[in-house]
Amino acid sequence: MSDTDVYVSPSRVPALIALLLAIIGGAGMAWNFVNGVNAALDGSGNGAGLFVVLFLVSAALVLAALVISIVCLVRGKARGVSGVALIVSLVPIVAVIVLRIAAMA
Repeated sequence: MSDTDVYVSPSRVPALIALLLAIIGGAGMAWNFVNGVNAALDGSGNGAGLFVVLFLVSAALVLAALVISIVCLVRGKARGVSGVALIVSLVPIVAVIVLRIAAMA
């Protein structure tokens, strides 16, 4: 192994994957929610069907990140990165719950 090679501990790989999934999924949920509402309220378009599907795919990525980060925390692997991934994956879930409660009021 030379000095220019980058070494990532194998115990950190699942936690880094969880963090990456949480970031991509959270950004996808936010973008698809905003554009889906815009498409639903715009009378000239095809509707928000595609944005709903992409929102659900992004939500599945966030849920997968949540599960992976919890498993990493339980196994004690890369607790710092796993904790950050857990927090990042909980933010869009809490935001959806708050928006749902606000819509019912």
